[in-house]
Amino acid sequence: MLKTLIPTSLSLLLMACSSPNVYNDLNVSEPIVSGEHKLGVAFGGGGVRGFMHLGVLKALEEEGIQPDVVSGASAGSIAATLYASGMSFKDMEAAIEKLGVSDVADIVLSSKGFVNGKRLSDWINAHVGYNDLADMPIPVAVTATNMTTRKTVVIRSGNPGHAVQTSSTVPGTFVPVENQGDILIDGSVFSVVPVYTAKDLGAKKVIAVDIFCHNQPAPELTVSKVLLATFRMQSCRLSQQEMASADVLITPNYEPSSDVSFNDRAKSIEAGYLAAKEVMPQIKALLAK
Repeated sequence: MLKTLIPTSLSLLLMACSSPNVYNDLNVSEPIVSGEHKLGVAFGGGGVRGFMHLGVLKALEEEGIQPDVVSGASAGSIAATLYASGMSFKDMEAAIEKLGVSDVADIVLSSKGFVNGKRLSDWINAHVGYNDLADMPIPVAVTATNMTTRKTVVIRSGNPGHAVQTSSTVPGTFVPVENQGDILIDGSVFSVVPVYTAKDLGAKKVIAVDIFCHNQPAPELTVSKVLLATFRMQSCRLSQQEMASADVLITPNYEPSSDVSFNDRAKSIEAGYLAAKEVMPQIKALLAK
C-alpha cells in the first residue's frame, strides 16, 4: 500500500505545481525592420557565459561608444535590460559582485521545470528602477520563442523582470511563461544572437556578441551534457544567417568550467572585454562610415 501511495502522492503534487507562470503584461510581436538609429548591440544567449557581456560593455564604455538601441536573448536579455535602464559597467559589476545562483534560481517541484524563474524577475526589477521596458532611456527589446506559433517574438514593453524571465526560460529547466494565452520560452531557441531584433528597433549598424556558438567543445558523454550540446548545435545552426548579418561580431574565447556556477564570472568578464578590444578597430571603422 505504501509503495503505491508514495508515487501517487508525488504525481498529484507535480500536477498541482505544474502550471506555467502567467503574465499578461508583455507586448509581444514578430520582428519588423526599420532604420532609425545609428548603432545597435545584440547580446546573445549562453547561460552563465552572460557575464562576458559585461566585459564587452566595459570596453565600449572605455572608448566612449554608446549604443543607441540594444537587444538581448536569454542571458543577453539581462545585459540588454540593465544597460537600457542606464546602468554603467561599474553599476552592473557592483550588482553581480556577490550574486549567487540561489539569488536568481528558485528551485520548484514541477512537471514543467525545476526552476521557477520569478527570483530572476525580482532581481531584475530590484535593479533597473523602471516598471516598463518602454520607459527606459535606451530603446530595448528582448526575444522569446512562442511555442504556440513556433516563431521568435520580440518583447518591447511590459514589466522588465517578466520580460527577462521569459527570454531566459530555458526549456526543460525553467517553468514556461504564459502570456495572453501563448506559451513562451527561451529566446535563443531560434535566435541565439538577436541581430534582427536590433534592426527591428531601428539600428542601421549592429554589433553582435556571440558567447555561445563560436566555441563549442566536445561534450562529456553523459545524458545531460549530450542533450545540452545537441540543443546548442541546433540553435546555433539555425542562427548562422542572422549572426552573419551583423556588421561586427564579437566572440569571446572562453568556456566557463561549469554551466551552473557563477565562480568564473571574473574570467568571463575579462574574456568579453578582451574580445571587444580585439575588434575595436572594426567597430571604430564602422562608426566612421
